[in-house]
Amino acid sequence: MTSIPVVPVELTNDVIKQKSSIIQLMAQKSQNYLTNVEKFVEDVMAHEQEMETDVLPDIALPHAKSGGVSTPFIAVGKYSDGIVWNNNNKVKLIVMIGAQEHANKEHLAIIAKLAASLADDDFIAELLNSDIQTIAHRVRGIYE
Repeated sequence: MTSIPVVPVELTNDVIKQKSSIIQLMAQKSQNYLTNVEKFVEDVMAHEQEMETDVLPDIALPHAKSGGVSTPFIAVGKYSDGIVWNNNNKVKLIVMIGAQEHANKEHLAIIAKLAASLADDDFIAELLNSDIQTIAHRVRGIYE
C-alpha cells in the first residue's frame, strides 16, 4: 500500500464544538487532497446520517468516498475536553478518512488498517496522551 498523507488539525477552544464545524475545518485543512471541499463535507455528513462513526470510546472515525477527493488522505484532530459527536457521546480524537468515489478497495484497506491499529488499547492510550503532531506521525506510521 502506498503511503497515505496524514493532516494534523489543531482543535482549540475557539473552534466551534459541533461535529459539522469540526468536519468542515478538517476538510478545509485537507484541501490539498480535495477537488471540492464542500462536496467532501456533504458526503461525510451524509455518511454520518447513515451510521454513527464514534464506535470507539473517545474516538470518532468520520469518513466518505467522495467525488470531491483527488488523493486518499487521513486528517487527525484532538480536543482534550471532548466534542459531542452522537448520542451525547464525547470524543477526544477525530480521525477523518477521505477516498475517491470509486476507490472501493483502497478505501476499505485504509479503514481496515486503521481499525486494526485502533483495536490496540495501548495505541489508543498513546494517541489520546499525545500532541497532534505525534498523533499524525503515529497514524502515518501505520501506512509506511
